[in-house]
Amino acid sequence: MVVNYIKNDKGVYQTIEILINEQPSTVFNYLTTTKGIQQWFPQLYVENRSEHGNLYFHIENDQDLKMDILQFDEPKTFEFTWDTGTVRFQLAEKHNQTILTLKEYLPYEFPHIIIDFSGWQYQMESLKKLIEQGEIIEQSEFDFESNQQEIKGKLRL
Repeated sequence: MVVNYIKNDKGVYQTIEILINEQPSTVFNYLTTTKGIQQWFPQLYVENRSEHGNLYFHIENDQDLKMDILQFDEPKTFEFTWDTGTVRFQLAEKHNQTILTLKEYLPYEFPHIIIDFSGWQYQMESLKKLIEQGEIIEQSEFDFESNQQEIKGKLRL
């Protein structure tokens, strides 16, 4: 997994690139269907799987944060709002594998940038393990504290 960060006057950007041993169409379904996404990110569900459709983040106490699907180009691109930011998945085929790239933008006003970036890094590794080995990475197996310290050091927020 390759991770890069960029800061500018608007906010912070995280790019994660990971190689998955599966076809883009299969990976795309794990990203864009409720059945697929809930296997690796159970708080999310999809309604109207298309551009101008919606993705929801179930928080707690029956509260759901509605996110708009901004781009849906099967099996290449899936972009949606993420609170005040955006998340974009791009998929490319390479030798019967998928190069999956996540591009996330968060404005400086977003309250938990480092935690969110760390969470997406965990989710990408977990998604890869699910697709290739049939199981996710348990949260207890991912060192969030060290990961967040590393992100904090690189971003200097």
